[in-house]
Amino acid sequence: MKRLATLLMLGLLAVGTAAPADACLRKMPQLAKKQQVDPTQRDVVAAEKALAAGDHAKAAKLARRAVPGLHELPPEGAAPLAKRAQRALAVAAVRSGGAIEVAPDMRGVTEHDRQLNVAWAQLVLTYQTALEQDSVILEVQLAEALALSAFEKDRARDMLRDLSTRDLMPTASGYALLAKLESDEILRDAAITRCKDLGGTACQA
Repeated sequence: MKRLATLLMLGLLAVGTAAPADACLRKMPQLAKKQQVDPTQRDVVAAEKALAAGDHAKAAKLARRAVPGLHELPPEGAAPLAKRAQRALAVAAVRSGGAIEVAPDMRGVTEHDRQLNVAWAQLVLTYQTALEQDSVILEVQLAEALALSAFEKDRARDMLRDLSTRDLMPTASGYALLAKLESDEILRDAAITRCKDLGGTACQA
């Protein structure tokens, strides 16, 4: 009888010590799965950063890699990332004077190619501005594109004047561009002052 009682005690003791250990193993947290990175978003963000840093060729390359076929106008309901990629490519074309590759047959090598790329960028930014009429950033980018055309400089100036008058100019670079296009000396000086107030480094007309 004593032997049976001893065996029962040992059995209960074994169960009591094994249960918590087993519970711990069953509840052991799994290693977190490696977070997947969306390559399209990664490339679009990288293109925008390269554009801000002045590396237009890199911005164009990343934008084209993110979304194929950017030389075509996307439909109104296109994904936001596609629109951002195309906008980055268009602004890169503007700021490089057209000297970047927009598409395999739009390489920006000859003067004619560069003019074609700038005209394409003007069309894209006009289209996107029409879709997002409340975007002052897009309006400034469109003005920047139009300013490259002798026939559209006055329109670009008027667009920037309007933003300045309504105190909606979003960037120092917008005021810097306005100062370069402004024919009125008082308004030009005012644009230069506002550019400097916003921390611009290229504010002189």
